[in-house]
Amino acid sequence: MKIAVDAMGGDHAPDEIVRGALLYRASGGEADIVLVGREPELRRILDSSPPPGITIRNASDVVAMDEHPASALRRRADTSIGVATELVKHGEADAVASAGNTGATMAAALLQLGRIRGIDRPALCGMFPTTKGKPACLLDAGATMDASEHNILQFARMASRFMERLHSVERPSIGLINVGEEPEKGDRMHQAAHALLAGAEDLNFYGNIEGKDLLKGVTDICVTDGFTGNVLAKGMEGVIDVFVDGIRNDIFGGAWGKVGALVAYPGLRKFRSRMDYDPYASAPLLGVAGVSVVTHGRARANMMRRAIEVAERSVATRLIKAIGQGVSTSAA
Repeated sequence: MKIAVDAMGGDHAPDEIVRGALLYRASGGEADIVLVGREPELRRILDSSPPPGITIRNASDVVAMDEHPASALRRRADTSIGVATELVKHGEADAVASAGNTGATMAAALLQLGRIRGIDRPALCGMFPTTKGKPACLLDAGATMDASEHNILQFARMASRFMERLHSVERPSIGLINVGEEPEKGDRMHQAAHALLAGAEDLNFYGNIEGKDLLKGVTDICVTDGFTGNVLAKGMEGVIDVFVDGIRNDIFGGAWGKVGALVAYPGLRKFRSRMDYDPYASAPLLGVAGVSVVTHGRARANMMRRAIEVAERSVATRLIKAIGQGVSTSAA
């Protein structure tokens, strides 16, 4: 197995991305890594010679965070995410992983890999820790802003295969994010989506859930349109950051706060471990005809290692084939 890594994507690229690839190999990862990016910079980090299992593919350009992704990829053929995804298209790699511009990663996947037959729109899978100690899948977290009820149904089917294959959840439960739990709640699209999900015999539909239910782990999968999902995901990230900062500076700041922190440390450590977002920050784009894994732009080495591991598991469990079979079976 070979995994192409966009070495120039992310806030801390290329140093932390390269270190993540090295960490993946050092921790027992069996896939070969192709680092795609500016070769002189990558060789500098690797002390000129890549270790066994790691190769370099030169790509001299990068899609900036403030660029229009599709336009940049069409105008410039030598971007790191474009070249990395092209390796998958031509069978030179089995998957691609990136911490760079999410829009560019999605655009490259759609332009070069295309969609799985039967899937109308792709979806970005956001994974979140829950108070139940197991992750929940939020779909769509920002790929399709104007989703229809039929898109929502497809999202639910793709997420079900994803949770079954990569997280070993048997018959995962699905909740539709809405403004209330009753079936008649929400706008026309949400009411229609509820009816479609409730009538899908291949899905384990729980019913409507609210935004507060995601971190509680009420369902294994939370489906919504990309606009709502992205706002919800970033809102929760912000709340968690403020909460952690408040504990550190307001509650446990000062001399007496440090004494209190020593007493509370075991419980805080347990809570932090259970609600740690980093292990779940990487997930594949669902709906594209190839494995393309997106991780957080702030990724450092350990998060990048996990992204590569997700790519490896996606290939090993034949996730793309499973999604295609699930869609064709339900259509039949």
